[in-house]
Amino acid sequence: MNGDWRCDPRVKEMDPKKIEFLEELSEQIKNTPKARMMSRFLAMSAEAGRKGIAFSDQETDILAGILTEYMAPQDRGRIEMFRMLSRRIGKR
Repeated sequence: MNGDWRCDPRVKEMDPKKIEFLEELSEQIKNTPKARMMSRFLAMSAEAGRKGIAFSDQETDILAGILTEYMAPQDRGRIEMFRMLSRRIGKR
């Protein structure tokens, strides 16, 4: 994953705390083996919750679209599945 996502104008409109969190996530992803990518996303999601950072559905869609551009197709499918599950849980 490269840093091109930072240049996306939709990201620049987000809360600076969220952008900082995403930069941390990006750094961690760079050092994460592909086999552990999903568990890294889950751990970072939990960390965001502990820090009081919550992304709206629209922000999540933007981020997932940006981040998945840099992933292998099978990883994209996993992220899509995670997003779908997360939405279902959030509606409860």
